[in-house]
Amino acid sequence: MIPSAHKISLDKDFENIFKTGRSIYGRFLGFKVLKNSLDYSRFSIILGKKIRKSAVARHSLKRKIFNVVAKIDNKLPFSIDCVIIVLPNSKEDVKFFDIETEIIQILEKITEKKL
Repeated sequence: MIPSAHKISLDKDFENIFKTGRSIYGRFLGFKVLKNSLDYSRFSIILGKKIRKSAVARHSLKRKIFNVVAKIDNKLPFSIDCVIIVLPNSKEDVKFFDIETEIIQILEKITEKKL
């Protein structure tokens, strides 16, 4: 799991990322990414009720996504602020393996482009 210091929580940070960050979208996830000046990367996940009706299911999916991000976080060559948006395509029938591979592919694209 990611430490709470590595999670984005302030509204001004979200505003800054959505205004000036770059967007990368896959089949199940969207990423808003902005390079930061900190020594570590920060992440956040947006997951609405349209995706999962149950709060337990939403929280479970968030935990799984944060675990994947925690594995990859150390491999990023620079620090970023990243908001992961779970898209409506990722309903109940999508396997988590598909979401996990998409997270890895998109974060690899981010490291190739170097923002």
